[in-house]
Amino acid sequence: MTRLFTDVAADPEPRGEIVGLWTRRAVLTIFAAIAVLGLLDVFGQGTTQTAASTPAAVLRVTAPKAVRGGLFFQSRVEIRARRAIAHPRLVLDVGWVEGMQFNSIEPAPVSEASRDGRVVLSYDALDAGERLIVWMQFEVDPTSVGHRPYGLELDDAETRVASVHRWLTVFP
Repeated sequence: MTRLFTDVAADPEPRGEIVGLWTRRAVLTIFAAIAVLGLLDVFGQGTTQTAASTPAAVLRVTAPKAVRGGLFFQSRVEIRARRAIAHPRLVLDVGWVEGMQFNSIEPAPVSEASRDGRVVLSYDALDAGERLIVWMQFEVDPTSVGHRPYGLELDDAETRVASVHRWLTVFP
């Protein structure tokens, strides 16, 4: 039995061990970097607010700029009428519904329609000084990755009152 070990080198080259060690460290560093970026909210769901102010109304949208597939999130739209708006309508960009599941809209619109491929939500008249807040809950389809328009406009019937331009990024 001792004769079998006489051909074994006393100090074999540890090259394979060093490569394995550095490979493990690199893989763990990549996982740690992804976790740190997630903690810093690089991959989404931190909300931002975008507003537009006109003589007729103030329109504010509070929503994330980036989301991840499969997660739930909320968007909040606030309208403060500076003058009477007889037929308030929210006209949503295609990014609001493309690759998204509407879970709820509160308060529910009086009616829903489509205009040039965009969803139109109609509400009751607003008097000067009145405020309307609309909460919308969504779920992101896991396969819907990309960058899309997420703006909206406030119309009085067919006349634009205010508009907000935003973009939404969906990560896998």
